[in-house]
Amino acid sequence: MKRSNRLIILLGIFLAVIGGLGTMVVLNSSSGGGGIGGSSATPTPTAEPVTTVVIAKTDINLGDKITAAMVGVTKMTISQQEALGTDTFSDVNQVIGRIAGGKITTGQVLVASRDFLSPGTMADGQDIAGAVASGMIAVSMEVDQVNGVGTLLVPGDHVDVVLSVWMDQLGISGGKTAGGSSLEIKSGTQVTTKMVIQNRKILATLLPPPDTTTSNATAAPKGSAGPAPKATAALVQNTGRHMMVILEVKPDEAEILRWAQREEKTDPQNYIDLSLALRSDQDNELPNANTPGITFKMLVDKYGVLPPDPRAVLPPDIARGISW
Repeated sequence: MKRSNRLIILLGIFLAVIGGLGTMVVLNSSSGGGGIGGSSATPTPTAEPVTTVVIAKTDINLGDKITAAMVGVTKMTISQQEALGTDTFSDVNQVIGRIAGGKITTGQVLVASRDFLSPGTMADGQDIAGAVASGMIAVSMEVDQVNGVGTLLVPGDHVDVVLSVWMDQLGISGGKTAGGSSLEIKSGTQVTTKMVIQNRKILATLLPPPDTTTSNATAAPKGSAGPAPKATAALVQNTGRHMMVILEVKPDEAEILRWAQREEKTDPQNYIDLSLALRSDQDNELPNANTPGITFKMLVDKYGVLPPDPRAVLPPDIARGISW
């Protein structure tokens, strides 16, 4: 064999060895091994899914009705959202119009069970002083379904207060008629009514405890395995129920309310002196209306209501001298 052929063979063997060593280095590097020139690779973590939640864009006080300007949305991870509970919100339209049940700070995620009020859900000992505007005070008044808008009022509603006062009419007794009989005209009552307070906010409502004397379960259909399903929402029915309303008023208006809160009668209309009128939430920024009030004489003069004819009860010799 020639010398040149042997050199070629040796060069081929050398190149094969070098190629094998290079392959080993590449394999060790890709498998995370610590071979020649190798390094340990860190796997890329999988990003946790995120979700949308509604937050407060400004501080909100107890009793405030949520508007679009008060809320916004932000993103957070699923685990962060689950830590807050299952009753967060994903859209601002789900909270607009609701009533804040406590102080909500800027940036706070809104949670239904914690941050909002529904009728009669005030917790015992809950502080509502922060909901009362400066210069105003909170008073309670009792209403029923006749003078309390069906007891459909909820915290955040604005109402007007109407006062009706029973005034004694003129009573005449003693003396004699021309015919010599005793003269006596008994006094009666006359009502005068006026809207005395306007545009005041309801801070809270207190409903009576649920009736436990009757069962809410309905009878099961014949042949069924269990009771019939219950209604998912309680319906307000005409049961004559009463409601306590916590109303934000001025100090002098509180005096009017307290004066009127006296027991005129012994039937359910004990507080018939006072009644509430529900305002549209689109009118809360309007100035107060100028109302004239109403008396029986005004009903006669302005609206043409026919008055009773006193000649029917007066002695004939007196009645003859009255023109009607």
